[in-house]
Amino acid sequence: MKKAGHVVIVGAGITGAATAYFLARDGLLRDGGQVTVIEKDSVGSHASGFAFGGLIGMIEASGPHGAPPTLSSLALRLHRELATVIPAETGIDTNYRVKPSVMLAMSPAEVPGLLRTFEYLQRTGVAGEARWLESRAEIDGVEPRIAPGVAAALYADISAEVEPYKLTLALAQAAEGRGVRIRHGVVSGLSVSAGRVDGVRIGDEVVEADSVVIAAGPWTSEASNWTGIGASISTLPISPLPIFPLKGQILRLRAPGQPLKAMFWWGNDYATTKPDGLVWAGTTEEHAGFDDTPTPEARDQIMASAISAFPYLEDARLVRQTACLRPVSSDGDPIVGFLPEVAGVVVATGAGRNGIMLGPALGRLAADLVLGNDPSCDIRGLGPERFVRRT
Repeated sequence: MKKAGHVVIVGAGITGAATAYFLARDGLLRDGGQVTVIEKDSVGSHASGFAFGGLIGMIEASGPHGAPPTLSSLALRLHRELATVIPAETGIDTNYRVKPSVMLAMSPAEVPGLLRTFEYLQRTGVAGEARWLESRAEIDGVEPRIAPGVAAALYADISAEVEPYKLTLALAQAAEGRGVRIRHGVVSGLSVSAGRVDGVRIGDEVVEADSVVIAAGPWTSEASNWTGIGASISTLPISPLPIFPLKGQILRLRAPGQPLKAMFWWGNDYATTKPDGLVWAGTTEEHAGFDDTPTPEARDQIMASAISAFPYLEDARLVRQTACLRPVSSDGDPIVGFLPEVAGVVVATGAGRNGIMLGPALGRLAADLVLGNDPSCDIRGLGPERFVRRT
C-alpha cells in the first residue's frame, strides 16, 4: 500500500460506495489518510437504488453489456462476502438470496441460441446444475404458469439476487462507520498541477485530493467537459469519455398466486418475485438522454412482454413503475483504470445492465489502483486509455 493521502470519490452509487468501503476496510484511514465521497443527490438515488438486482455469472466473455470472466468471478465472490459482513457491520439486511435462473426460448427460432448456452454451461461447469427443459412436463415441473407457447427452457443454478438500494446504503454506512465522509456537492472541475490531480472543484471551493475516483455513472461523461478557473486550476485535456445513459424501466406488480421461485429471463426481459412479495418485471433499453421519467409506453411494453411469458400476470395490479439510467460505454464493456491524461485519477463505471452485479468489483478494483496494489483481477483492456484519440 502506498502512503496514505486524501482520496475523493465522485458519486455515491454502488461503485462509489464500494470504493469508499474497501479503501476504509483496507486501512487507509487508520494510516492517516482521508476518504471523501461527493454526491450531487443522495446515496443510491439513481440506478443503484432502482435496479433489478439480479446477479448472474456472465456467459459471454465480452461484448454488449458483458465483462471478462475474471471480473464476473470477482463480482460474484465479493457479493457472497458482502452478504455476510455488511449486515453484521450495519444491521441492514441486503436481501442477498441464492436463486436459480430459468431462461426461456419464446419461439422455436430462439431454441438453437439457448441450446448453445446450455452446452456452454455443461462444458465449462459454470453452473452448479444446468438442465435442458423441452417437454411441457419438464417446464411445468419448474413453473406451470409459464406460457404454453414457450418452446424450451434452460434451468441454471448460476445466480442470486440482492436489494440494490439496501446494499448501496449499507456499503455507504459501513464506510462512514470507518471514518469516510460523505458530503453533498456537484463537482465541476479538477485542480491539476504538473499533470497530476491535487483537488476537485465544488462551486467556488477546491477540495484537496491526492487521488480522485470518478464513479458517477452516466454522468461520468461530464468529466470530459470539466474546465478549471483561476491560476491554480487547469483546463483538463481529457479525451471524451464515451459513456452514455441507457434508460431502463421496471414494473412492480401485485400478482395472484404463489411467488415465482426463480429468476426468469427471455430476450432482454425478466421477472421474479422479490422479498417485498411483488413481481418485478422489466425492462427497456431506451436512448432517452438523461430523462429518467417513467412512461406509459414502457409500462405497456413491459406488461405485454410479461404476460406473453406468464399469462397469469394479466390479473396483476401495478404497484409501482420505476426508471433509471444505466451507464454504458461505447464498446459495451466496463471502464476501470487510470485516466491517461491526468495522473491520480481513476475512472470506474460503464457496467450497463450489470451495474449491481459488477459494482462491488469495480469498487474493489478502483481501491486497488488508488492504494497501489495489484488489481484483484485482470483488467487489461478495460481502462479508459482505450478511448484516447490517437493522432
